[in-house]
Amino acid sequence: KKILRGKINLNLVYEGTVSTGGRVMIDRGCAKSYYNELRALGKSLGLKDDVTLKDVMLLPGVASYEPAAEHLSEIWPKIKVALDKALAMLVVNRNKEGKAIYLDLKKRSQKISKLLAVVKSRAHLNIGEYKKKFTDRVKDMTGGRQIDMGRLEMEVAIYAKNSDISEEITRLENHLDHFNQTISGSGEVGKKIDFIAQELHREVNTIGSKASDFKIAKSVIDMKGEIEKIREQAKNLE
Repeated sequence: KKILRGKINLNLVYEGTVSTGGRVMIDRGCAKSYYNELRALGKSLGLKDDVTLKDVMLLPGVASYEPAAEHLSEIWPKIKVALDKALAMLVVNRNKEGKAIYLDLKKRSQKISKLLAVVKSRAHLNIGEYKKKFTDRVKDMTGGRQIDMGRLEMEVAIYAKNSDISEEITRLENHLDHFNQTISGSGEVGKKIDFIAQELHREVNTIGSKASDFKIAKSVIDMKGEIEKIREQAKNLE
């Protein structure tokens, strides 16, 4: 109920006074192994002191105490109080960390929006740059010979269409809106944010593959860096 994502491993060790009804357990195999090894060690070192029962009993794992079941039921309320207190502190710390992560994610979203604005403002230049490079390349290949400009314009238009990034920009804007709504919401958002980040990366990657404008290409690199940091932060959220 307190932790929606991830898991907690709890190792509880009971140490208390001996109570009526409990029992002492001796691991004879462990004790014998200790005894034999200690005797062998003493012999190899030339020591004459013999190993006593007390020596063996004090070694870890030889003796243990199991309290009576009714005694465990008596101490459980105290254990529960301690667990509830620990969980409450955990929730407080997670909420504090969550607020810090929210501010970080919001800052990265704003940075991506600014970078996207640069891409959007230069999208038409990307097509123009593509047309110019394609036309110059064709002229170089023909060696100055007469070219059917009508056919060339048609081919350029076809290839320029493939370099159009307006659809990717629109989808990227929609994903950013969804991202901002998600981080401002409640409930389990970690996996949702990771999924949205994947979608953001997909659109940015496509823009990068189509970009021929230097500033667009640089913005793409910077956006990828921000998205990767978002995915890392998503792992710390429920």
